[in-house]
This record gives sequence, C-alpha cells and structure tokens, in this order.
Amino acid sequence: MLLKFTVENFRSMRDRIELDMTKSALKGHTGNYFEAQDRKLLSTSVIYGANASGKSGFLRAFQALEYLVLKSADFKLDKTIASYEPFLLDEDSQGRSVKFEIDYISNDNHYEYIVSYSRKEIETEELSIFNGNYKSLLFSRERGKDIKFGDSYRGGKKLIERMTLPNQLFLSKAVENNVELLLDAYRFFDSKLRIYPILEGMAEEDLKRLYARRLAEDAGSSFSRKFNALICALDTGITQVSAEETNSDMFHFPDSIPSDVKVKFLDRYRYDIKTYHNVFKKGKIVGQKAFDVRDESAGTKNLFALGGIIIEALEEGHVLVVDELEKNLHPDITTFLIRLFHRPDINRNRAQLIFATHDVSQLSHDTFRRDQVWFVEKDECGASTMFRCSDIEGVRADTPLDKWYMAGRLGATPVIQDENFLVEMQED
Repeated sequence: MLLKFTVENFRSMRDRIELDMTKSALKGHTGNYFEAQDRKLLSTSVIYGANASGKSGFLRAFQALEYLVLKSADFKLDKTIASYEPFLLDEDSQGRSVKFEIDYISNDNHYEYIVSYSRKEIETEELSIFNGNYKSLLFSRERGKDIKFGDSYRGGKKLIERMTLPNQLFLSKAVENNVELLLDAYRFFDSKLRIYPILEGMAEEDLKRLYARRLAEDAGSSFSRKFNALICALDTGITQVSAEETNSDMFHFPDSIPSDVKVKFLDRYRYDIKTYHNVFKKGKIVGQKAFDVRDESAGTKNLFALGGIIIEALEEGHVLVVDELEKNLHPDITTFLIRLFHRPDINRNRAQLIFATHDVSQLSHDTFRRDQVWFVEKDECGASTMFRCSDIEGVRADTPLDKWYMAGRLGATPVIQDENFLVEMQED
C-alpha cells in the first residue's frame, strides 16, 4: 500500500511534488478509503491537467524508481543510469540529482525509502522501517562515504557494500545476495507495484497474450471466471471469452531466422483470445459466433488489457498506476471500473488505483472525495506543480467540480493562445 510518493527534478518536475494517499479530515464516501496500521488510506487518486502539464511524467517517476530497484543490481560499471531525466529547462537543474521518496506498507511493515542519483552514480540512498510512530534506520548511504547501518539491520554489510557499484542500489544488491531483512521492502516493487504509463501498441498486445495464456491454461480459475464476467457485463455484446491454441503451421519463417527465435515467437503467440456473440434468427437466439479479438472494437480490445490488470490488482492488493485510464472507453464503463476500488466487498485486499485522465465527466459522478482529486499545471518556466482539490480555497462538498474545472476556476486547464494561428490561417 502506498502512503506517499515524492518526486524532485525528474522530467518537468523541477521542484518537489508529492502525492499523498492519506485520507484528510474530510467526511463522506466511507468506501473510498480503508484502514492500515492505524492510518486511513485512499483507495484511488485521479490526476487532471492539460496536455504536456506533467501528468504522465509524474506517473513515469513510479516506473523510474521501480526500474532502479529491480534492475540496478545488473548495471555495469560506469554505465549511464537510463532513468536519469532531470529538468532541462533550467540550467541549474540540468546537472542536479533526480530524487524520489516513497512511503509504503509491505506485508504490514511500514517503510520509507529515499533515493537520489545523477547520470552515473547513486548520490544518496536510505531505507527506514517504522514501529508505530518510531522510525528506525536500516541503512543510509551517501556518495563517497561508508554506508551507515542502523541497529536493527541484520545481514551482510561490508562485503555487499564493496560489491555495490556506484550506479547500483544497495537495496537491489543486498537482495541479490539474500539479505533476508530487506526482502520484504524489495518485494513491494517486485510484487505489489504495477505501472502502465500508457496502454497502447505492444503493451496492450503483450497483456492480451498474457491473459490468453491464463484463460487457456486455467479456464476454471478465479481470474478466468472474473475476467469472463467483467467483459460480458459491460455491454460489449460478448457472451463468452475463451482462449484457443493457435496452429503453428500458420506461421512461416525465413530460413535465416534462428530456431530459438522461432520457439520464443511461437510460445508468445501460442494462444488466441476468442469472443462469442449470439446469433439471431427472427429475433431469437439460435447459436453463437466466434470472433478473433482483433475483430472487436478499439474500446473492447482496450478493455481486455485494462480489465485484466484491474482484476489482478483487486485479487492481489496491487498499487496500480495507469495513464489515460479512459482510453477508448465510455465514461460509464470508466466509472464502473474506478468504483470497484471503492467497494470494500470487492476490494478486500486493499488495492489502490492511481491514474491520470482527461475524462472530466468523472468529476460530476460523485465518485471521488475532494482529497482524491489532484491537478497538475506548468508555470511560466515550464516546471510542473501539483496540488490537491481539497486544498483549493472555496471548494466545498457541493461544488460542481466538472463545471468549475472546465471554466478554469480550479486551474490545470490549457491556455490556448490562438491569435497568431488565426491570423496565419486568414492570410490567404
């Protein structure tokens, strides 16, 4: 579970920006939050803003930190850290460190993890664990100095410290070397955090292939039943979903393709998703017709990817981060999917959804508390700022957020300067 995530000097976020998933003192919408370790945490947060305001960049910061934790143990000496993307529109920021801070709960343990890094080096790294309100240091690292270990740290120290390259995280290297004390802190990034910056192209295709395999190899599983029920419930015209094994003879490879590449390709495309629709005669159902999922609408195909990751999140208690959640979906379907996280009878594992959207209609559906709504906008220097709706003066429980937002009263809307364009268009 996520408590807070803070970003500084990453992409358009020159200054410190924080997303807080802790419930405020506001009342109402009791299903929109849950309790964890004497805290009340929000089940969802939605981010609004103009195009290029920094919404996607903020969500990509989650991915950058995840990448560092899961991959840095394999980084080679002196290689550039690929996720180093500082703010480039300020000369003072271009060479500064990128910094992330994350407060999270993993298996009932509350951690605070802080990382800052430059192009080729980890500048600082610190992991602490909480016992109630008492914060206990596990380790603290600063470039050019020996790692400081807290009294509660147990496991390899100096040997792993010497093995850790300047561009590698100590957390990643320690877990690679079986430091059991840090496994739980690491597993949050490996098992609980799921990030999908934009569902499109190959990402959607890979997800559909993944779910095709799950449907084919375990058709009676809880996931398969829920997946079927979700797709059929959302007015897609589909009555059943299944996966069938493809005929490998349909694929023809040039002789120059290595055999191991062929094997990997055939394994990836081993299953196809089939959708079934009723066939009618004189208004009565007389049978069913199978279709390849590629023949479905763009919205239905997107639903196959999005529906799968939402069901997994609810089943496993994931922190799910998604950009453009509403892509190709009717607003009512988007609302339905969001509200699954607000139902304690369905969201029993305390999953959380963090997403960006342009779908203003969600603000009019009485779906969110004001402390769940965030706005991102850029200043005159191109730096992003982010603020919470509940912190805006004059916004009350009965404020029509959708109308205020579209009227520009909440900020974070595009300023269209069309004078020069209109003059140019009229010149001819």
